[in-house]
Amino acid sequence: MIYFPGGGYIAGNLDTEDAHCRIFAAKTPCLVISVNYPKVPSVKLDDIINLGCLAVPWCREKAKELNDDQSKTILCGGSAGAFLSAQIAYRFMADGDHTSITGCVLIFAVALHWEYDGKYKHMYTSWVENGNSGPPVFDLELAKFIWSHYNIDFDSPRHFPLLADDLSKFPPCYIVTAEKDCFRDDGTVLDYRLRESGVRSKLDYYEGLPHYFHAFPQLGVAHEAMAKAVEGVRFVLE
Repeated sequence: MIYFPGGGYIAGNLDTEDAHCRIFAAKTPCLVISVNYPKVPSVKLDDIINLGCLAVPWCREKAKELNDDQSKTILCGGSAGAFLSAQIAYRFMADGDHTSITGCVLIFAVALHWEYDGKYKHMYTSWVENGNSGPPVFDLELAKFIWSHYNIDFDSPRHFPLLADDLSKFPPCYIVTAEKDCFRDDGTVLDYRLRESGVRSKLDYYEGLPHYFHAFPQLGVAHEAMAKAVEGVRFVLE
């Protein structure tokens, strides 16, 4: 497992997600390598994606040195880490490499821009419901501030893989969403689109909870979510 920490591409590091990585390392058959990628605005988002792509063969080679099974390599992360995982998986798929990445675990996936107006708009209502209601962790104002640093193409599948015409070769995915999360329907639409494309996908949905609630160990449901995420890892490894 190659793990990419969350934090909106502006924060997050090896320490902030260490507990999650240790859970995956202890409770799944995975060797876990966490990647401390650079952040905006010191680098561009495209630089982060490119470095993430370079991390994949590097991590696979390190796994080989440790006698780990290279036949299955999954990408994992939450929020921006999930976004980055999907972006990297898409780059490999688009380049015709369907073996280097064999699965994705996308916790509170980010997959679209909040002004998305495409085919699945009727399914994409979480920004209207949660963006201005003051839920904890994330809202529209914070999103606008963070995304202003991205220099991102809102119409490009290389930034938003969900916009690709064909996702039939995308690796199997496990996706987590939460009712009060602005990004809830990013995961909802992504799961629907993958299934529509014939890709194995499993989604766990949590009622009444905000973005990234699994990072608060005081919540019993956070432990439940991590236990289900462990099963999600096993799902994509099947």
